[in-house]
Amino acid sequence: MLPLRKKIGYAMGRFPSFLMTFITLTSFYIYGHRFELNWLLTGISLSASYVVIGLTHWFTGYYSDSLKTRWGRRLPFVVLGTPALIVSGFLLFVPNWFLDIADPATETLVFVYYLTTLCLFKFSYAFLMTAYQAWLPEITDENERPLVSSMQNTVNWFADSSGAVLGVMSALLFLQVPPYTLTSDGVMILVAFCLVTLVFSLPSILFIREKPDIMIPTRKLREETSIVLHNRTYVGWILAVGFLSFTFSAFTSQIVGFLEQVLNLTTIESLIPAALTMLGSVFVFLYLWITAIRRIGKRKSLIAGLILLAVMLPLTPFLRDIGGSIGYTVVAIMFFVPFGAGMAIYYLMSYIVPADIAQVDEIVSGESRSGMYTGFLGVPLNMFQAASALVLGWLMDYSEVMTGGELWGLMWWGPVFAPTLLIAALVLHFIDIDPDFDSLRTQTKTSESER
Repeated sequence: MLPLRKKIGYAMGRFPSFLMTFITLTSFYIYGHRFELNWLLTGISLSASYVVIGLTHWFTGYYSDSLKTRWGRRLPFVVLGTPALIVSGFLLFVPNWFLDIADPATETLVFVYYLTTLCLFKFSYAFLMTAYQAWLPEITDENERPLVSSMQNTVNWFADSSGAVLGVMSALLFLQVPPYTLTSDGVMILVAFCLVTLVFSLPSILFIREKPDIMIPTRKLREETSIVLHNRTYVGWILAVGFLSFTFSAFTSQIVGFLEQVLNLTTIESLIPAALTMLGSVFVFLYLWITAIRRIGKRKSLIAGLILLAVMLPLTPFLRDIGGSIGYTVVAIMFFVPFGAGMAIYYLMSYIVPADIAQVDEIVSGESRSGMYTGFLGVPLNMFQAASALVLGWLMDYSEVMTGGELWGLMWWGPVFAPTLLIAALVLHFIDIDPDFDSLRTQTKTSESER
């Protein structure tokens, strides 16, 4: 059993998701709208960053499984990834320190800067968080894992809340006249959150180590990849999460512009109720879904959440007119409560299911390849997100060309991306993500005794 102080220390390591949330919510809109980078180039940059993070997840998963050091397998990745994440995340928002972004002739350089800093940030995040998340089945057993996962989700909620609140109010961090760069207060706020990220990461670096009896695989990357891809449940989970993330990626990239231009929420007074509603809904439903999982299982709970999201998203083209009648803040609250409920179940499952799959494999095979299961998942998942970014970039560019503005694209993304949620729910129907660990152990022991 992991001591409580280490449970808390490990959970604190989820705080770097603050920067990921903030950047995911803002960078696409900031570069396309404020820095006036061509929308298609903005989409290409975002798409390339997903390819980078996907491949990094894969290779980090393999090498963090195989690495042998005096500090363990995962720690070196966490130590190196943390500062790289923080520095690249900060630089992403200050291209004006190096380029004259007000000059249209520098658009190509702005594109290269955005592409480079965003890809470096995504690389650092995958390098850090793949190894960090692979610790979970190696420092906990299945009985305490839901508790540790819920503690992670609490920290993750706090980090995502901070990142999301700052993200939806990001317009207030920038000058309101060209060249729309960060204000001095905006720079200081971003620096402060970068330092908080570092502080929250230190307990994992200082105190967390995997169990000493972990068997390190000696197979090659191709062999390890082949093994995990022969796991039917894992492949099904890859497809389900891939289709789901295709939609989630679009939502997170559009949310700032959606609030600002579709729902006309442009002041602190109007943005805070909407942001707190969505975040509060996610937080409350994280714990309600835990109860649902105990009663009906993970699969049925996740399918219910996906269907709820699929029903809500096609409403995005109509919310502007409805808001004009009953109030935009009211519409935002009515939309984000059920939407937050649907997001919460995926956030919860995204930690538990891969850890469960890895432990089932370890029980059956006697070898730990948690890093490979955690890491390779990022490859197809981010390929789906890369495709989503290209579609979104095309959609926004089409909106500019055909309507002369961004509003049409910010309204109609919902119906375009909603159907993939139903595909994800259909895939989940055919896989088992509710393993019986006690039965598996009994079967394994029986098989070993018969040999």
